[in-house]
Amino acid sequence: MELQERKIAQNDDLTLVDKFGYTQELQGSMNVLQLTAFGLNYMLPLAPAVIFGVLLATSGGTVALPFLLAGIAMLLTAFSYSTMVKNFPLAGSVYSYVGRGWNPHFGFLAGWVVTLDYVLIPTITSVSAAYLVQQYFPTIPFWILLGIFSVGIGLLNLFGVELMSKMGIWFLILGEFVVWTCILVWGKAVYSDGVGTGTLISSLPFQFDSMTGLVAATSLAVLSFLGFDAITTLAEETRNPKKDIPRAIFLCIGIGLLTMVVCSYIAMLAIPNWRDYIADENWMNTVLFQVSILTGGDAFGLFFTAGFLSSLAVFNLVATAAGARLLYGMGRDNLLPKGIFAAINKRFNTPHFNIILIVAIEFVLGITVDIGMISNLVNYGAFFGFAALNLSVIWLYYIKKKGEAPLHLHEQANWKPFGIYHLRYMALPALGFVVIAYVWSGMDKLAFLLGTVWLIIGIAFLYFRTNGFKKLPPQLEH
Repeated sequence: MELQERKIAQNDDLTLVDKFGYTQELQGSMNVLQLTAFGLNYMLPLAPAVIFGVLLATSGGTVALPFLLAGIAMLLTAFSYSTMVKNFPLAGSVYSYVGRGWNPHFGFLAGWVVTLDYVLIPTITSVSAAYLVQQYFPTIPFWILLGIFSVGIGLLNLFGVELMSKMGIWFLILGEFVVWTCILVWGKAVYSDGVGTGTLISSLPFQFDSMTGLVAATSLAVLSFLGFDAITTLAEETRNPKKDIPRAIFLCIGIGLLTMVVCSYIAMLAIPNWRDYIADENWMNTVLFQVSILTGGDAFGLFFTAGFLSSLAVFNLVATAAGARLLYGMGRDNLLPKGIFAAINKRFNTPHFNIILIVAIEFVLGITVDIGMISNLVNYGAFFGFAALNLSVIWLYYIKKKGEAPLHLHEQANWKPFGIYHLRYMALPALGFVVIAYVWSGMDKLAFLLGTVWLIIGIAFLYFRTNGFKKLPPQLEH
C-alpha cells in the first residue's frame, strides 16, 4: 500500500513539473520529516557558535534577542514561501517563485542575488571548521584543513539527495543531542557551581548598547535561519511538495528558533564579563568553545568541538545541495549556460557541475576573503530575495490575479482572495516586506555596496542575455 501511494505521489509530481514545461529529472522521494531534517541541518543545531562573537560585539551584549527577532521576521516570510510553493512546486526557490509570480526578469535578478547566500554560505562553515580544528593542530596550514573539509563534503554531495535524506535525520538527532547537552552543562555550571551570573533567571542576555547595533545584529542573525528557504529548493525531489514543504518550513523555523534563543541565553549567563575578552580575536571567534571549557573543562571542550564539527559538515552538505539546485533551476531555463548548470549526472541524479563549482568557490574565498564580509554578503542576497518574494505574493494574487486557492478549497485556478484570506495573501506579505526592509537597512554598508554591485552586474548580464529584456526562455512563458 505504501509503495502504491508513493508511486501515485511521484506521478502527481511528474504532472506538476510537466505542467510548467519541464521533464522530471530529479528523484521525488523526500517526505516532510526528511525535509524538516534537511532544513534544520542547514540551520545548524549549533548555529549560534558560528557567529556568536560577531553578534555579541555588534549588538553590544545580546545574542538571544537578535535570534528571536530574526526568527519572527522569518516566520512572516515563511507564509509567503508556503504560498508560492503551492503555486509553483519547482526547483529554483526564489528564482522560480518571483519569476512566475511577478516577472521573469525580476525572478532572474532575485535568483542572481540569492546566489550570494547559496553559493557563499558553505564558505562560512568550511572556514569555521578549519579554524576550530586548527585550535588542536596549529602546525597544519589553514588552507589544507579548508581543502579537506570542502572537497570531502563536495564528494558526498555528488552521491545524491537520497543519501542525504537517509543520513539527515540521524545527523539531526546527533546535532540536537550535542546542543542540548551543552545547554544542560552550561546551565548546571551557572546554577550549581556559581559560574557567571550564578542564576538562570536574568535580563542580562537581552541587554544591548544601542538600537542600531541590535538591528545590525538581527540582520546578521538571519544567516542562521536560511535552512527553511533551502527546503524549497527540493520541491521536485519531494513526494508531495504542496503539502509537505510548507509543513517542513514552519517546523524548521519553530524548532530552530527555540534552540538558538535558549542556547544563546544560557551561554550569556556563563560569561557576564564578556567585555574583558572582546579584544581577543581568538576568544571572539570561538566563544561557545570557550564557554564549554569554562563550564565543563577540557574534556567537555573536546565534546563540543566534535559535535560542532559534525554539525558543520552536515550544514555544508545540505547548503551545497541547495545551492546546486538553485543554479540548476536557472540553468534549465537557459539564463545560465544550460550545458553546464542544467547538466544532471545520470547515475546519481545530481547537478554535478554546480556542486564542483560551489566547492571551488568556497575554497578560493575561504583563503582570501574575511568571513565577516562573506556573512554580510550572504545576508544581502537573502534580504533581497525575501523582499522580492513577499511582493510577488501580492502581485500574483492582486495584480495578475492568477494565484491558486488554498488546498482545502480544492486548488481553484485564478482564485481571488476574500474576507479573512486578505490577511494571508496581502497583510502578511506586506508586513514581511516591511520587516525585512527595516532589518536590511541595518546591515554593513560596505557589504551593502558590494551586494548592489553584484545586482548591477546581474542586470547587465540579463540585458544582454535577453536581447534588451525582450526575450524570455520558452519555459517561462507557460
